Amino acid sequence: METTTVPTPAPEQTTDRGALLALRLCALGGLGLLLGGYVLLAVIALTDAVDPGDGVAGAYISAGFWSLHLSGLIGLAAAALPGGSMLRGVRGGAVGAQYALLAAGPVLALMD
Repeated sequence: METTTVPTPAPEQTTDRGALLALRLCALGGLGLLLGGYVLLAVIALTDAVDPGDGVAGAYISAGFWSLHLSGLIGLAAAALPGGSMLRGVRGGAVGAQYALLAAGPVLALMD
């Protein structure tokens, strides 16, 4: 009669789960901040529209909105993709890119 052994999780897998959870929570926090970024960008765009001048939204405001859109997509991917489909370093880079794009949106709009 054969005996089968069930592999026990190694300590590295346990720490990877903790790091994965931390990165997912950071990504979800960035998605929460995304709402504030959209509000701030809308205020900047509307202020630019009523200021004396041409009253037309320029390319930088559009680039700011696209930056926020991409930030949301990257954050959603970092938070929702299964643990085995993305390496921890790639997920960490995605969360960093999410926050960088989130900050770049209003900055780009202010340049207009």
